Amino acid sequence: MKAIVVAIDRKNGIGADNDLLWHSDLPTDLQHFKDITTGGTVIMGRKTYEGIGRALPNRENIVVSRKLHDTPGVIVVDSIENAYSLAQHNIYVIGGGQIYAATIDDMDELFVTEVDAEFPKATVSFPTIDPSIWHEISREHHTKDEKNKYNFDFVHYTKK
Repeated sequence: MKAIVVAIDRKNGIGADNDLLWHSDLPTDLQHFKDITTGGTVIMGRKTYEGIGRALPNRENIVVSRKLHDTPGVIVVDSIENAYSLAQHNIYVIGGGQIYAATIDDMDELFVTEVDAEFPKATVSFPTIDPSIWHEISREHHTKDEKNKYNFDFVHYTKK
């Protein structure tokens, strides 16, 4: 199984300056991400890895990069195809923008957190989810509260 895990704003924005747009403003989304990816293989680009700053625990971490070398707890590869071939568990692509664009056609599922906000500072976007390719199979709405600054939905898509 190959899936993308991403959080997007109303205009498909996902990040700015190597960071998430809402960083610690949605702890429920961070827990959701952890619940989905724990025990699997996460594939990410170098900038995403550098933004996280470490290997994610309880997951096989693969970073696609031609610049990164000898990183503890991380398998570094030079192509997405090599990442796929080395993955030993379910694959979860976790960013960034270039990696999402390069892999979306290979995916079986999308786990998308739709954040009900717009972030003008967004410099990285997620590809448009084409309804002729992707079928929404579930949506779980969350209303902002004392811990989560924005309304958001967890949306699960499968390829048609």
